[in-house]
Amino acid sequence: MQSSLARYTFAALLAILALVCISGIVLYRIAQNHEQVLGQRTPAYAGQLLASQVSAIAGDWSRATQAIAQSPLTLRLLQTRDETERRDQLAGIISLHPNLGEIHILNSDQASGQKPISSILSARQLHLIETARSGKNDAANLRADSPLLTLTEPVRDASGQIIGYVFAARHLNEIRQLFEQTPLIDGYAELQQVNGVTDVVLKRGNERLKIQGVPETILLKNTPWRLAIWTTPTTGSLTSNPLRSFLSIGIGLILLIIAIFAVTYKLSNRALQRDLSALAKLFSDISHDRMRKQYPIALKELKNGYQLMYQLGKLMVGKHLRTLNSAETDHLSQVNNRRSFEAKQRDVFARVHEGWAHSLLILDIDNFKQVNDTYGHEAGDQLIVQFGKALKDNLRGSDFVARLGGDEFCVIFPNTPLAKANELAQRLREKLPQQIALKPDVMHTVSWSGGLSEYSRHDQSENAALARADQALLDAKRTGRNRTDIKAAA
Repeated sequence: MQSSLARYTFAALLAILALVCISGIVLYRIAQNHEQVLGQRTPAYAGQLLASQVSAIAGDWSRATQAIAQSPLTLRLLQTRDETERRDQLAGIISLHPNLGEIHILNSDQASGQKPISSILSARQLHLIETARSGKNDAANLRADSPLLTLTEPVRDASGQIIGYVFAARHLNEIRQLFEQTPLIDGYAELQQVNGVTDVVLKRGNERLKIQGVPETILLKNTPWRLAIWTTPTTGSLTSNPLRSFLSIGIGLILLIIAIFAVTYKLSNRALQRDLSALAKLFSDISHDRMRKQYPIALKELKNGYQLMYQLGKLMVGKHLRTLNSAETDHLSQVNNRRSFEAKQRDVFARVHEGWAHSLLILDIDNFKQVNDTYGHEAGDQLIVQFGKALKDNLRGSDFVARLGGDEFCVIFPNTPLAKANELAQRLREKLPQQIALKPDVMHTVSWSGGLSEYSRHDQSENAALARADQALLDAKRTGRNRTDIKAAA
């Protein structure tokens, strides 16, 4: 099976996921054993349960007070003027509600101050009656004067008019007993009443916890109180619900590992693809006989192989270029030979049909045979060498120059119309040296004749332009040499 980065990454991912799962199971077992140890301890104080019990007791007292206010006995008590009958009816009402505590029933005249009120009522109790007269039948009608809870309810006749008030004062012994019997471990609780300042009605537990943080407060329905609870700060949350906690941690770790591997794979794959692309460019350049100074290789693992391939590529390209140069370069003039000219001409003729104009110039050194006859073939070869060098030095970089044979040279002007090529030929004639040294003491005056034509899309063959330029060269020689004739395509 072929190896790949994806396969190795996936195998590593499976191994780490297995390790995470095994670790999660072990940690869960440890936490489960710890929970079993904690389960043997007494449960911590349940504030909500105590709050609901206190509210229920106060609610029973409030409903009992409301029941007295709505009782026909209370209505008859307020309407009779016989004191004996009033005392008997009040005794009957108290016997029906033995758990309510001290009960007073006042008529509206007593409540409004038109008749004296019994001395058993304090100024605060009178204030509660006044509050009840204002129609506020809510928690404001409840008041805790330790150890009493005072309740006030208006009594209404059939028409809805207030004719009196029921006033009850209940001792808090039952609530105190409930408060003290509630188990409280590592916590502190207060039953508070807020009247501008906070009054503590009852308290229980480790009071030092009060300075360690903000308590949990619970408003007690049907009472003027609230329950404040301070608990010991927890050191961790794993033991509260270990299964959920470890599942969350495990899922988080798995997602994190997957994300890390995904990013790692993406980055490594990107680096590998970039390096492979660079190597592909290296092989492509070698196949086209060229080499760049360097190719960007990012992965360290590929550096050694790349250096070896790069050095071998340089040797191959250099050797191949030397071979090509020797096969395509004229050994004497060091310009392109006839073989290179024919290949170039085929390429240019193929591009004529694309709409580009290409021109052709044939040059022939005047009186070359006379140089050979007078100074010898070595001097003639020197003239060929110097003339070829002068052509390369004075032509454009895009122009193609070749030696066709003997003293005959040819220049292809790519992407150049015939008129522009004529200007280039005249400029070349002006730039070429007038004299060339054949020997240390022999200077020869150089001139040349030329024939200029252009490739045409209507030509039947690639040599048609060459034939026209050759005919123009013959015309230039017949008319006195040292000139350039032009023969355009028909």
